Amino acid sequence: MKKEVEIFDDENSIVINDEHTTNTFEFFPSEKKIKIDVSINDDYHHNYSTIEYKISDDPIDLKMRTIELYHDFVGGTDHSIKDGVVLESEIKKKDFVMPDRIESLKKEVVWSKVPIFGNYEVNLYILSKHPEIISKDEYRRFLRQSIERIKDGVAKVKELVKKDSHGLEIHTGDYGMSIWYPDNESEKKESEAYWDLPKEKRDDSAYGKKLKYVEDFNKSLFDEKSSSYVGISEIEFKSSDEIVEYIQKLLDKKDEPTKKEVEPKISKTKGFVISLLLTLLLSWVVSWFVDINPFLIFVIVQVIAFAQSIVGGWLGKFFE
Repeated sequence: MKKEVEIFDDENSIVINDEHTTNTFEFFPSEKKIKIDVSINDDYHHNYSTIEYKISDDPIDLKMRTIELYHDFVGGTDHSIKDGVVLESEIKKKDFVMPDRIESLKKEVVWSKVPIFGNYEVNLYILSKHPEIISKDEYRRFLRQSIERIKDGVAKVKELVKKDSHGLEIHTGDYGMSIWYPDNESEKKESEAYWDLPKEKRDDSAYGKKLKYVEDFNKSLFDEKSSSYVGISEIEFKSSDEIVEYIQKLLDKKDEPTKKEVEPKISKTKGFVISLLLTLLLSWVVSWFVDINPFLIFVIVQVIAFAQSIVGGWLGKFFE
């Protein structure tokens, strides 16, 4: 699925648009929180959530939990989570509740490890905002290692698919790469027949057995406990081209050095000349008051000295 990603570093925010939704992420690094606004395109309906996160540096890991979740719709606002607590009693009052909805929400409020390359634009941005945990050098090293790991994993998948005795192939579609049988008329007929069958008979059909075989094949490749594990997750395989391209853009992006304003310096020679000229000028002015009370002359000299320090600075900048 094609999507557009806009990063606003000055505002610590990311906007991701696809054909169905617009997702806005606001980051608060000092609090380790994200505020998310998910809106369905051409619809008023909005989902808002606040997520807490924590980062581990060795190995680099990311965990999250939801502390607030609510929905805006025509007619009101509906809260599901507040202060990290599922509002179970309120949810049960509704006319219709999806099966396992409450259990699903309860999992969201518990710290859970998230796959960094699942929602890679957001997760990598989080990691980049915490140099106190992951230094810039370590962050770049992690990105570079991830590119190599994903490329190596994809190569291993391709090799194992070629060796498969069932004739599996790698297909590329709107949702990335996938592993399946050759796409032909026979395949389409089997698929149609499968969905026409009662649910309890589908597993024993030809197409049902194919589904089971591919499911087990994928598990053998992408399960870390498998002896055939290729070193990457199924998500990383499916979106490998997009992920590698995105990471490379991050690596190519160079940090702009902070420019410090340097105050112009006055050379010692210029400073001496300016001071001498001011002294002669002001001495001439004082000479007009030689017949005045000595105390008054003392006061005038102090005032002149103060004026010299100010005027000298102005003249110094003027002659630069």
